[in-house]
Amino acid sequence: MAYLQMEMHSKALVMTTTVSVILPDEIKPNEKLKTLYLLHGYRGNHMDWMRYTSIERYVRDERVAIIMPEVNNGYYTDTANGLNYFTYVADELPKRCETIFPLSKKREDRYIAGLSMGGYGAFKIAGLRPKRFAKAISLSGSLDIKHVYEMTKETDRKGYFHSVFGKTEHRMDQQDLYAIYLKLLKEDQKPELFMACGTEDFLFEDNERFYQYLVELGYSVYYETSAGAHEWVFWDHYIEKALRWILNPNGDLTE
Repeated sequence: MAYLQMEMHSKALVMTTTVSVILPDEIKPNEKLKTLYLLHGYRGNHMDWMRYTSIERYVRDERVAIIMPEVNNGYYTDTANGLNYFTYVADELPKRCETIFPLSKKREDRYIAGLSMGGYGAFKIAGLRPKRFAKAISLSGSLDIKHVYEMTKETDRKGYFHSVFGKTEHRMDQQDLYAIYLKLLKEDQKPELFMACGTEDFLFEDNERFYQYLVELGYSVYYETSAGAHEWVFWDHYIEKALRWILNPNGDLTE
């Protein structure tokens, strides 16, 4: 595999930002690769998946590009203070990457995944851009953003949370996955969804509730739980399984 770090100026963010990219070593003439946009968590950055998992080894024999953007702690949201991280990852980044690299522009060849804050981002972006992304993966996702706020409002993260989501209930409702996926029912195209969360994870109950909500709405969701906390050993295991779910849809996901 080839690993690249790309510095690009983002119009949405009005600044230069870094993107990590994994590509197959040899790309055939006129070949168009499938693409997985892989999102980091809170306090993370574009290097996390490379540093803490075997993601490069997992895709060594696959015809897929892995795009890993940097969003700081921006929750993949067009923030109240003007940093448009949602627009950057959902709209600008795919269009830019598809002009630079030999990536397929077909919906069925585009996927998005993330852990924790990135799991929220992946489900949010796929839910609001269902015509762009065919599959979305959340690992230990922060899927109930209102509950995350309740958990953090008495901590030093309160001010930062307000800078991202604002202070009004209406603005928070616009970022809520429950509302997004209820509204998505009206769309003809809906992403297939993959969820995993450890039973010792502090977000386990949030994941359980959101999974039940999706099932009640009639979404196609593959969901697994196993022993594990909010930690890289869990995410490394499940990103490998999620990749099999994406790239080999008829394959066996059992151990």
